[in-house]
Amino acid sequence: MDKDPGKRGGAVYQVGEPIFIYVNVNQDAYVYLFNINADGRIDPILPNAYERDNFLRAGETRRFPPEGARYRYTVTGPEGEDRILAVASRRPLSLGEILDVEGNRVRVQGAEGLARALSIVIEPLPDRDWVTDVARYFVGRMAPPPPAAATLSVDSSLKGRRSTWTAASKAAPPSPFP
Repeated sequence: MDKDPGKRGGAVYQVGEPIFIYVNVNQDAYVYLFNINADGRIDPILPNAYERDNFLRAGETRRFPPEGARYRYTVTGPEGEDRILAVASRRPLSLGEILDVEGNRVRVQGAEGLARALSIVIEPLPDRDWVTDVARYFVGRMAPPPPAAATLSVDSSLKGRRSTWTAASKAAPPSPFP
């Protein structure tokens, strides 16, 4: 994300603020991006009604929305922790049951529903042909500055965490959304 270039997972966005998502792959891959809001609502990022090309070349970095796009992403809330789930696959995935690109909506609800639906699509693929990752950010409101005489101490040791699913088990993979 544009506010988290160090990939530490502690970016804070305000409701109504624009957000830019950056994706980089180390192998040619089809990339699917989903935003999981703090309330469990899921929004598609890639592919979407305006941006259907989700194939990235090894070493390529893309920004969403791209420069000059006819759309933009705005943080809507509610306040809390949001996550962006990235799925990269060497082959295109058939996500018709999960994603309505034309309507720009995800057909499943909640992080667990998305995890179960994706596991059905991904399970037939060999483990080496796909990977997932989760980026976290926070949605909040600007707090008023503390009084001049007060001293405020903040613990900023929060770190991001990576999650990877495995398809070795026939059961649904563990949810990357604790």
